[in-house]
Amino acid sequence: MATGAMAKIITAAIRGLDTEIVTVETDLTVGVPKFQLVGLPGGAVREARDRVEAAIVNSGYDFPLRRITVNLSPADSRKEGSHFDLPIAVGVLAAAARGAADGRLLEKTAFLGELSLDGAVRRVELCAAMVLGLQEAGVTQVFLPAGNLADVEELPGMSFFPVSQLWEAVAHVLGESPMAPVRGGFGGGDGGGDGADGGGFSQGAAASSDEFEDFADVKGQEQVKRALLVAVAGRHDICLTGPPGVGKSMLARRVPGIMPPLSERESREVTRIHNIAGAMGARRGLLTRRPYRAPHHSATQVAVVGGGAGHRLIPGEVSLAHRGVLFLDELPEFDRRTLEMLRQPLEDRYIDLSRIGAKGRYPCDFLLVCAMNPCPCGYFGDPAHVCTCTETARQRYAAKISGPLLDRIDIHVRLSGVKESDINQDSVSVSCMDSAAMRALVRKAAEAQEARGEGLWNARLTNRQIEAFCEMETGAETLLKKAYEHYALSVRARNKIVKVARTVADLEGAGRIAEAHIAEAIAYRAPERGGHGGF
Repeated sequence: MATGAMAKIITAAIRGLDTEIVTVETDLTVGVPKFQLVGLPGGAVREARDRVEAAIVNSGYDFPLRRITVNLSPADSRKEGSHFDLPIAVGVLAAAARGAADGRLLEKTAFLGELSLDGAVRRVELCAAMVLGLQEAGVTQVFLPAGNLADVEELPGMSFFPVSQLWEAVAHVLGESPMAPVRGGFGGGDGGGDGADGGGFSQGAAASSDEFEDFADVKGQEQVKRALLVAVAGRHDICLTGPPGVGKSMLARRVPGIMPPLSERESREVTRIHNIAGAMGARRGLLTRRPYRAPHHSATQVAVVGGGAGHRLIPGEVSLAHRGVLFLDELPEFDRRTLEMLRQPLEDRYIDLSRIGAKGRYPCDFLLVCAMNPCPCGYFGDPAHVCTCTETARQRYAAKISGPLLDRIDIHVRLSGVKESDINQDSVSVSCMDSAAMRALVRKAAEAQEARGEGLWNARLTNRQIEAFCEMETGAETLLKKAYEHYALSVRARNKIVKVARTVADLEGAGRIAEAHIAEAIAYRAPERGGHGGF
């Protein structure tokens, strides 16, 4: 709001995954002409002085020959990015107009944009992340480069003023030539609410599952498809072990297609993370499909968990997989230190990153699907091939993955080769386990879990919640006790069996956990112990 020779313009800055409101305070006083920027401006922001002055003059305005002080408030946090150009230029001209700007217009209005020397407003990075944060802070209008409109126009409840030239924004602020706003909303509508995790907020989101490959194309492996169904239904992390060529990667690629579509809240989270990480690619607007990330086993620790140098921490693969699937193929080939860094994300569903000059907490609530061979050659235990590995080599290979990490994975499945009869037989006659049928079962189980608490997936149940929601029949309790003693399970492994059994019961619509449900859950832990022994 302009008062005398002063103006205040709202913009934003990114702090990790959070958006900080920055007020560009511009003061014009009598004195030797000077243009000073304060408030911890970064390199690109300090250079804004020259861009702003040239853009103002080349847009047909007189640059104020006065002492100009621009403060970026709060002054104790570093400001980075070229998007400060537009708010600084508008602030200078609004202050020079001495009250001509409408203060009410600027109260909940933000400005983002880089200026070229001729006054053109250029597209900026991180626009979607900043606008999402501005909206959460109560901002309702945003002036932004026309080239960024497609990134944010789906946001309901927002009004956008896409500008290509500096004079367009200034003329609107000074009341000389008002612009018609573009109303945000998915598909041009009003958009939807946050919704539950099991629901979508648009037809585009609901249709996103069709973009993934279908489980109907997978011949055989019905037991593995069942295990993946249970994993998705309760958000249980899963490890697939088997020889090369049995379809581990092929099965993993189809997992996002049976997950519920993103809710609006989830879509905003995913979009913000990908925008800040620079992982949007050619995609524009809100992301509506579940992320599927499959980093190579040669990926560095920073690439997987996040980090970087300087004042900005970049989200890693674990955060890019937030609300989706993280697939780690050839699990033992990953650096052991990188794998050990997964413990916190698997337990807490967030990761704390700390570097010199920067720290932050990044969300990483993903479904882990990992795959591995049983030995270095890949054929240990395969009846169709001879394993060429020594016992020492097999033990060294297995030791690459620590016990505590394996213990955090709920479901372990061993795959075998597909028979010729399964390949030639019509999959419809064998099973109805196509993606559509599996997705319907997942939704049914999700509704049962949603009735216990919003976002309360079975895999995330606490010990107290297990006691409240996992009532077992007598036979189930007896079988669980035998398994606990026979396998010498940890308390964590025991609780995971109960959680998986709860999901199996939810898929069948059962209120109490039966013996059959516990038996299936135990079978998903047995491969971790070598698959030997009985009860």
